[in-house]
Amino acid sequence: MDSLRWSSLLAHWSAGRGPMYVRLGAALQGCISGGHLAPGEQLPSERRLAELIQVSRSTVVAAYEELAAGGWISRRQGSGTHVGVAAPRLAEVLALRSPVRGSPVSGSPVRPALQSEGEFDLTIAVPGLGPVQQERLKRASASQGVKAFSESLYHPLGLPDLRATLAEMYARQGLPTRAEQIVVTTGAQQAISVIAGAVLRRGDAVLLETPTYFGAIDVFRAAGARLLGGAVGPDGMQPTAFQAQLGAGPRLAFLTPTFQNPTGGVMPAHARARLARMIAGAQLPTIEDDTPIDLGFGEDSPPPRLAALEPRAPIVCVGSLSKLFWAGLRVGWMRLPDALAAPIIQSKTLADFGSAMPSQLIALELLRELPILRAERRASVLPARDLLVTLLREHLPDWTYQVPAGGQFLWAQLPTRNAAGFTHLARRYGVRLFPGASMDVTDLPDSFLRLPFTLPVQYLPEAVARLKLAWISFQERGTAERLA
Repeated sequence: MDSLRWSSLLAHWSAGRGPMYVRLGAALQGCISGGHLAPGEQLPSERRLAELIQVSRSTVVAAYEELAAGGWISRRQGSGTHVGVAAPRLAEVLALRSPVRGSPVSGSPVRPALQSEGEFDLTIAVPGLGPVQQERLKRASASQGVKAFSESLYHPLGLPDLRATLAEMYARQGLPTRAEQIVVTTGAQQAISVIAGAVLRRGDAVLLETPTYFGAIDVFRAAGARLLGGAVGPDGMQPTAFQAQLGAGPRLAFLTPTFQNPTGGVMPAHARARLARMIAGAQLPTIEDDTPIDLGFGEDSPPPRLAALEPRAPIVCVGSLSKLFWAGLRVGWMRLPDALAAPIIQSKTLADFGSAMPSQLIALELLRELPILRAERRASVLPARDLLVTLLREHLPDWTYQVPAGGQFLWAQLPTRNAAGFTHLARRYGVRLFPGASMDVTDLPDSFLRLPFTLPVQYLPEAVARLKLAWISFQERGTAERLA
């Protein structure tokens, strides 16, 4: 059983109404009708599924029997349980690893990580708009409001003034850049998707860090790519791990050298120089994910970008304001090497005729205060990181992690090989979690959680208290029969 795939498919199975077997049956029926499960595909055994979602075996048996009675699945002694060949369905779709957040509570700006049913959502890290950020956003909107509605021209590659400002930003940070090399996108996620569409064909190989950003995994899987992984340590991916995968002939690489997602590691300068030389030598198109680069907690600047160390390397730098300021702005960008400019520009133009003008104008205003944005972000996130570390050390001392010097996450290792199962149990205690192994492309043990410290500090004690109760219950259950 692919436990991570099934964990993604059934992440929200218990959110419905009625007895638990009814909820489970409805979730499985939705997977079939939605095209996530193909006709004839085998379902997990009753025991394995019960262990994953932390229910009794009798709950799974009852759900399977209901589905079989409706023709959704077929069951045969000795051959297991399979999706019915005549069950209605849509075209096959991926089981995305990217978690989808529900509707947040309206009202206070400091409740972005609470769901309407009172859950703490630790699946996605997004900065909240506190009073200072709200006022800054209002000022930026007001100052650019008239201009945003004064023209109806398309700018497929982005607002010229914004492209020039971003080029100047890269130049100040040691990477000479022309405005013509900048393409504005609707967030960094669109940038990754556009690059994949320009570079990859079905069956191509992509080389990623492991673990890595789940949104990139989803994009490359959707493109039909084969995923190759190089293990990430405290200093990021080792150049030797990268080199070992070059023989497999990757057509694209995806790397986050600074405050890697999810580990928070920073690749040292000597490793970056060696890696950049490898990329240049192989002429391997590479995405350098810059989105966390402004999230450092110290005053020192990170080592130079890979693209700055080897100007002849085909490296696309991808950035965004989502992590630094606000995900709702949906402004990202790419810094293109000349060798890849033509296909990527074509891919972006086919995707849309340009990102939203109001958002770009607001971003232009915000980027003029980039040092202040960094300082404000550090002031809001650093106390949350420190408090989360303190609480975990006190209440969950058997969870281990490195305290990162930047980024948004603790990469925690739990003394279990069923962290995905723990996420399902934690949901019953009002905490949504994301199994870390879903960020893997090789064989990472199912022992990790990615814990964001973007939750407002006033909610952290309660969130960790719930995690402690869930962990105690999880340990008490062990491998014994789960109770529905």
